[in-house]
Amino acid sequence: MHQPIREGLESYLAGRPEPGFVAHLASCGACREEVGEMARHSELLQLLRPPEPLDPAPGFYARVMERVEAEKRQSFWYLFLEPVFARRLMYASFTLLILLSGFLFTTGGEPEPAWARTPEYIMAEEAPPPVMVVDGQQDRDVVLVQLTTYQE
Repeated sequence: MHQPIREGLESYLAGRPEPGFVAHLASCGACREEVGEMARHSELLQLLRPPEPLDPAPGFYARVMERVEAEKRQSFWYLFLEPVFARRLMYASFTLLILLSGFLFTTGGEPEPAWARTPEYIMAEEAPPPVMVVDGQQDRDVVLVQLTTYQE
């Protein structure tokens, strides 16, 4: 379907065709055939329209409102009040508490004494003497020896 037909199709089907639309339909057989099929579909859809507007049966709105109230969603917080979920949540929280406290007690170890963190103690530690080597291979050997003999 060509651009003029796409732009003017709705006004044509509504009964107000544009002049450029009619001229294109006269010259293009493919567009004329497509628009003819669409006009037939539009007529068939008009046949499906009821002769007069339909009114709902008496009590329809009341039944709808009752059904809406019956199927009303519960709030998010209602989930925590449900007995099965609340019990499972309580067990999971208790299990997590036990696991975390067990981890805390098993990884504690002996704390470092307060005097070991003082500046005097840190300054009194003996630092290893610096190694001054000019040869590259000897430097590599020294680094290797230091890495293998390192103790914490």
